[in-house]
Amino acid sequence: MSLDISSLNPVFGFRFHSFRLVNTYSINSAERRVHSVLPESLFADLRVPLLVVGDLNIHNPLDDPLRSFSSEEVSSSTTYFELAVLPGFPLLKSPGVYTRFPLSGKARPSVIDLAFANTLLLPCVKGLERSLASMGSDHVLITILHASPSQDQAPPPFRWDPTDCELLSPIIKNFIVPPLHRAPPCRS
Repeated sequence: MSLDISSLNPVFGFRFHSFRLVNTYSINSAERRVHSVLPESLFADLRVPLLVVGDLNIHNPLDDPLRSFSSEEVSSSTTYFELAVLPGFPLLKSPGVYTRFPLSGKARPSVIDLAFANTLLLPCVKGLERSLASMGSDHVLITILHASPSQDQAPPPFRWDPTDCELLSPIIKNFIVPPLHRAPPCRS
């Protein structure tokens, strides 16, 4: 599912008046691991902020480093991560943070929900928060925290008043920037 959100005012404090949310859930075939959502359909090169979230049923050491993986799992999931990295969609959540806690005691917790943001949305993502409150299933709620860059506090200004200018003046006057050294040209 893709949702385009538009506003008369810029969203997230940016110059953009819209952004896109792609929420996807992939279903594996019973006979073999075939994902119903193709990686090529997720990471579009858009000129608007884009967030891709969902349960893609892909399992990869980049997301769950403590789990053992079959070569088939790594092979089928690697394409998703490669296609996310190429246009600049980093994984938003920390590797190894569990988002699924099986209702039966026989299975281990796992990492199945993923979130990626393109470079236009990334400055607005403060982080992810995992709630352990039950949603009536074996998944936990994940909150993606956004903040406008304009709302972030600027670093405090440098305090010049305690600076000993008399001590620094000769040091600054005698400071010499060394010349740049150029590498010799390569010879074939």
